[in-house]
Amino acid sequence: MRKPFRYEDEPGHFRRPSEKQKFHLRPLHITATTSGIKVNKVLIDGGAAISVLPERMLMKVSKHPYDLIPTNILVTDFSSASTPAKGLVTLGVKVGSSDRNTIFMVVSSKASYNALLGRDWIHGVGAVPSTVHQSVLL
Repeated sequence: MRKPFRYEDEPGHFRRPSEKQKFHLRPLHITATTSGIKVNKVLIDGGAAISVLPERMLMKVSKHPYDLIPTNILVTDFSSASTPAKGLVTLGVKVGSSDRNTIFMVVSSKASYNALLGRDWIHGVGAVPSTVHQSVLL
């Protein structure tokens, strides 16, 4: 008697994406106005529970280390490495017609983005991000 076929028993194989499909695999970066300053490479990440600002961007958005609210929160990245947050800072974030004050965790990082907007911002403004269309609906 033959054993029934089950997908979970088969090894996983993925085809290499076509050039057209590769466009849809890119992270969603936008340009936002943060505290009146235009900031490019703002990553919208529905997998992040919080919004993150790399420490190197603090002075660029007209804030100083003494503006930070102390915190003892550890921020864990996708590789499970934990980093203590330098502090919290509230910044006005304007994207399109949406203007909202957002709390950012300031961390030391060598991130490829200038700011990360997480689910707190996404749900707060009612945004619908789409990596497939490389756009965000507000």
